[in-house]
Amino acid sequence: MDDKTKQIKCFLVTPPLLEPQTIYPAMPLLTGQLTANGFDAQNFDLNIYFFRKIFTQKFIKKVIKLLEKKSINYEKSEADFILSNIDDAIKKFRKYQQETEDFKLAKDVLCKTLEFVSKPYDNFEMNEFFGFERTFKRFNGTFESIINTVNDTDNNIFTDIFNDAVKEIKKQNVDFIGITIPFPATIIPALTFAKILKEKTNIYVNIGGNFLKKENILSNPDFLNNYCDTVMIGDGEKSLVDLVSSLQNNQDIKNISGLIFKDENNNIQCNPPKQIKTMKDIENVSFDGINFDEYMMENPWINLMISKGCYWGKCTFCSLGPKYKCYCIKKPKEVVSNIIELKEKYNLKYNFILFQDDSIPPLYLNMLADELLKQNVNINYSIFARLEKEFTKELFEKLYKSGLRYIYWGLESGSVKILEDMQKGINLEIVPEILKNACMAGISNMAGIIVNFPTETMKEYNETIEFLSKIKEYLTISPGNFTVMKNSIVEENKEKYGVKILDYNRSNFNYSPTWEYVNISDEEKEKKWIHFCDYVKGREYSIDACKII
Repeated sequence: MDDKTKQIKCFLVTPPLLEPQTIYPAMPLLTGQLTANGFDAQNFDLNIYFFRKIFTQKFIKKVIKLLEKKSINYEKSEADFILSNIDDAIKKFRKYQQETEDFKLAKDVLCKTLEFVSKPYDNFEMNEFFGFERTFKRFNGTFESIINTVNDTDNNIFTDIFNDAVKEIKKQNVDFIGITIPFPATIIPALTFAKILKEKTNIYVNIGGNFLKKENILSNPDFLNNYCDTVMIGDGEKSLVDLVSSLQNNQDIKNISGLIFKDENNNIQCNPPKQIKTMKDIENVSFDGINFDEYMMENPWINLMISKGCYWGKCTFCSLGPKYKCYCIKKPKEVVSNIIELKEKYNLKYNFILFQDDSIPPLYLNMLADELLKQNVNINYSIFARLEKEFTKELFEKLYKSGLRYIYWGLESGSVKILEDMQKGINLEIVPEILKNACMAGISNMAGIIVNFPTETMKEYNETIEFLSKIKEYLTISPGNFTVMKNSIVEENKEKYGVKILDYNRSNFNYSPTWEYVNISDEEKEKKWIHFCDYVKGREYSIDACKII
């Protein structure tokens, strides 16, 4: 990169473990910013690369040899069954018709495959397409546990696969690689990949993502020593463009917002991030480098983010509100223009768009629907939303015509007191009518419910059950067991809410500190959670999130 005239070639990498049915939105968004500013950039989805490698007869045969080499017992009939059915299972699963028997059988084969390929790796256990946070048995949130897992190559399923990926990347003369770490389950794969890059190439490596915080790097300087050249924290859309521009032009990087780097004296410096306060300069996403046929769905859902922050931003259990002090969203006309551009550029025939924004206001949705209908854009889409009085029967009918098919509502509780403690700002009296009107318009409702909020007694819990019984015909439920989020209002006012923080250091690389209830016993917590899961199952609600923890 000494030649000032040489254009830097950039790969932006999405690591495992994320659901293989769709495209995680962070890197396409950043790729879009780079390409719009004239840089040579494309996506490299290491997540789907990983799943496509392990779902092959070649890899399964390698696992069998590894099991025999390690003298690990396995059922030969199970291995033969997987080898005989894996190719057909992928074809049937990719149709993603969840109500069919073919799909269910295909999913069963793939889940058995995930479980089987995990067997030789002592620290690795996987058997589903979600819930990857518990994949690593010895990951406890410390940097030490991460590094031990990364370096234990005999028990790191990613090492050989990522070595192959790096060989492919080297052939393409890549100069800059950005890696996102959005969730705890991605950090071990991401650092495994980064370590191989640093050992076997001269590629400049930058790591970012919402999961990483300044304190992660400052308290663990080896993060910069061994895994990357720089770390980006906060909003990266503008900072990444500045970094790549500075590297290409041999300019100093010391003033780039949100950048953590080592200065000339080998001291770690951390520039404060700048929050994006307007979406008008945020360019459209780019799927360059993405092969849509690789995903575990024939027509993968498209994830888009059209806003920053949450316009409500008051929920006491959430870490987003304190992070974003302002809310901004793209103009509806620009959003629709972006969607049309994507459909034409990538020849998207079937389009289901998942708007990943934390919540979209009803008045904005009204304008978005108008623009979609005006431009005659043929899409279906889903949103996250708050239960507000502006969601009328007429609005739902318009939204359905514009393509809205699914709403995830942040209901959280059926108790007035708990909603007040959560600062949800929801009037329970209007909720049944809103859900009914959405349902009648043809829109599916799912509501998130949090059990065991720290101030929830059995009285409030029973109020939630009673309320849900009144609205059960209009929705499915996504259950969640409460946990303290870092930087949330609950954490910052722990005594008020009845939680005790036990140890921050041992959960440095987790979303949640190590904590316990003050006023709720483990027995009561477990009793409510098990009862709620049983309640949800009994009413045939969605129970994907139902895992006893």
